[in-house]
Amino acid sequence: MLTEDQKHIRTGKFTGSEIYKIMGAKGMGKTGETYVFEKVSEFLTGLPANPEFKSVATDWGNEHESEAADYLCSATGIKIKELGTIHNDDICGTPDRIEENDMFGIEIKCPYNISNHLKNLCLEKHADLLDLHPEYYWQIVTYSWLTKIEHWKFVSYDPRFKEEKRMFVLNFMVTEKDITPLKNRIIEAKLMFKNIISKL
Repeated sequence: MLTEDQKHIRTGKFTGSEIYKIMGAKGMGKTGETYVFEKVSEFLTGLPANPEFKSVATDWGNEHESEAADYLCSATGIKIKELGTIHNDDICGTPDRIEENDMFGIEIKCPYNISNHLKNLCLEKHADLLDLHPEYYWQIVTYSWLTKIEHWKFVSYDPRFKEEKRMFVLNFMVTEKDITPLKNRIIEAKLMFKNIISKL
């Protein structure tokens, strides 16, 4: 759950969890354009364009994130920490966890739908993550850009599965080939942002 301070930092900025909206394969598109208008409205009002969304699925994910992090540490022996919200002039985000010495980042997902965890179990490489969950892929690339951490673990956790299938970890390294398209699309989104402001 985001704190009030974290919500304030995010207002008017492109965020890791929603950055996929401007990363359409064929350009910004209507989804990206709508997202930029939302960010402009936040900039002008200081208020979130969309009140915090809640559902059974989001509640499930929030409730099990810490459990998943503890399970990962217990299973692997790694030590991790929370980083809080980080940002630059253009984007912000709140990575779920970071290895205690900043060796790698961790993005945790706890699917409410059991079939979604099953699909995650079938992932083999980070290109598969882009195909199945572009929103998670671009979220991790955004966090890599912000933290300068190249190595990441995408973690899917569902305590309803048998223990050997309860957690899935996909390791991959974010490279400049991943980050460059994001930077280019951010430039395009910023230009659209400024053009909207200039018409007011």
